Amino acid sequence: MPKILAIDDKIDNLISISALLKALIPGCNVITAQSGAEGLLKAENEKPDTILLDIKMPEMDGYEVCDRLKSNEQTKHIPVIMISAIRTESEDLVKGLSSGADAYLAKPIDEHVLVAQVKTALRIKRAEDHLRNQKDQLEHMVQERTKELRCLYNISTLIEKPDLLFEEMIQGIVNYIPPAMHFPNDTYVRIKFNDQEFTSNTFFETESKQTNDIVVNGKTKGVLDFFLSQKVLENNDTFYLKEKNKFIYNIVNKIEKVIERIEAKEEKQKLEEQLFQSQKMESLGLLAGGIAHDFNNILFAIMGNTQIVSYSLPEDSQLKSILDEAMKAIHRAKEMVQQILAFSRQYEAEKKPVNVQFIVKEVLKLLNTSIPATISIRKNIDPGVGSIFADPSQIHQIIMNLATNAFHAMEKNGGVLEVTLSQVEIHSDEIKMHPDIQAGKFIKLMISDTGQGISKEIVGKIFDPYFTTKEVGKGSGLGLALVHGIVKNHRGAITVDSQIGKGSVFTILLPVAEKTIDNKNDTKDELIPGSETILFVDDDKSIANMMGQMLTKFGYQVEVRTNPLEALELFQSISDQFDLVITDMTMPKMTGDALAENLRKIRHDIPIIICTGHSALIDEEKSRSLGMLYVMKPIAIADMAKVIREALNAE
Repeated sequence: MPKILAIDDKIDNLISISALLKALIPGCNVITAQSGAEGLLKAENEKPDTILLDIKMPEMDGYEVCDRLKSNEQTKHIPVIMISAIRTESEDLVKGLSSGADAYLAKPIDEHVLVAQVKTALRIKRAEDHLRNQKDQLEHMVQERTKELRCLYNISTLIEKPDLLFEEMIQGIVNYIPPAMHFPNDTYVRIKFNDQEFTSNTFFETESKQTNDIVVNGKTKGVLDFFLSQKVLENNDTFYLKEKNKFIYNIVNKIEKVIERIEAKEEKQKLEEQLFQSQKMESLGLLAGGIAHDFNNILFAIMGNTQIVSYSLPEDSQLKSILDEAMKAIHRAKEMVQQILAFSRQYEAEKKPVNVQFIVKEVLKLLNTSIPATISIRKNIDPGVGSIFADPSQIHQIIMNLATNAFHAMEKNGGVLEVTLSQVEIHSDEIKMHPDIQAGKFIKLMISDTGQGISKEIVGKIFDPYFTTKEVGKGSGLGLALVHGIVKNHRGAITVDSQIGKGSVFTILLPVAEKTIDNKNDTKDELIPGSETILFVDDDKSIANMMGQMLTKFGYQVEVRTNPLEALELFQSISDQFDLVITDMTMPKMTGDALAENLRKIRHDIPIIICTGHSALIDEEKSRSLGMLYVMKPIAIADMAKVIREALNAE
């Protein structure tokens, strides 16, 4: 039920507005206030969905009330519609909008215009609330995944200590697990091996128990037990252990590998460091795949709903520019997911000729707005350097990571951040200095700072995953590891020269591309409509609802199903009525490729599009070989429209 707050010093006006809104907006709850002060108090306590605000009031006028509403964290997101008693000049309109108002109406007001404006404000409020909720969910997932990654890294580091006793190792693993769980203080962990038992610092054996066997070479060696406190049981939160199954599986997997190593023969010990490094990256890859799938699904829902709202707004809407900024953030998040997958070798970045000088200038422009005045930026960019064959988002990531690290190194005392870009030629006699590259032309990117520098003891570890010297909250430890991986993937080299008290210089060499850049004028994405009938299948209800709305907006007839078995049953009954099927890949009960196979048995010529957040079971090449199109979530509305037409127009 929408809640509307009307603020006006005249009781007659309040009675009229209340009656009008209740008559034309069924179910709405109208709250009234006869002064600015009373309105501010009710806005904070009642949390209305929209506020109607009279401008001319004694003691505190509407401009001041609006300014205070928009300055309050609890009320700043509430849309405000200002109402003036007379037709006003443009200066008054500008003043009202400048104070934070979302709309401005002058009396006498057409009742239909007022109601339409209120309904628009309510829709905007719902859309913004939904976006904020999605953002909170995404941040919560990041926090949970970060705890898991930190725990797995700590365990990986622990089990690699050569002189650590087996008992000390297992006890350390047990102690690392509870902080990574949803309820750290109410989760109790125990590992049992024959007559040996290792428990977490706080341990109680309760009725709620989950047991995980530790199996090596087909034999059960022990068990990993989880117990939940009585408080968790009373709150009915026991389901959360199921959400951690993949994380728990990785822990069990690591314990099994520890036992396998201990049981291995002495002559295999020299190979164990490489084996465990491989296992560490494999675990990271498993988590990266899971994170990519979940993130891309969430981003797809956010992107789709954002674009649906954006396309429904007029071009001059102030909200449209806000949504455009949200879309930029969504695309940046999408690129970050691709970076994680590329780092874990589950995603091959798309490379093309790139002018690095433009990317350097873009990054420095961003940094100029965020770094303090105590740090000055110097740049020496050769505009004539050649292009490189690379993924632009990854090059952006390299420069941003190194520049951000330089900023953190000088944050306390200030200094100079210098960026130099030039082209050099590496001859065969210089290759020994850079064994990972071949002779030829390279662009040379140097990023230096005048910070505290890096000690000789640490400089050899800075490219290791999760290694960081930053305090909590200022780094994940993945930045330089990602940079190193990206440079190597582009057949380049990276070096660092640092001295304590003098700063650091990072030098990157990337081979110049033979191809030149074809500068084409960008064209605005067009929404390609259609009228065919589409069956859309995805177990994520938010995505299913969003795609239903999106496809309907294109003009298509849409049947949406969140259960692949129900979709198969529907298709079997009316297969001749469908022109196209779009299906998710990872779904309970039946995967997308299995669903596609069954659909083709019913009707062999039905066009199918696989739409997935991430899956190790299928990619674009395999989809094409099976006669299907393939898209990765999140995908923009215009791009999805093009793929749909491609599928429908194919012979």
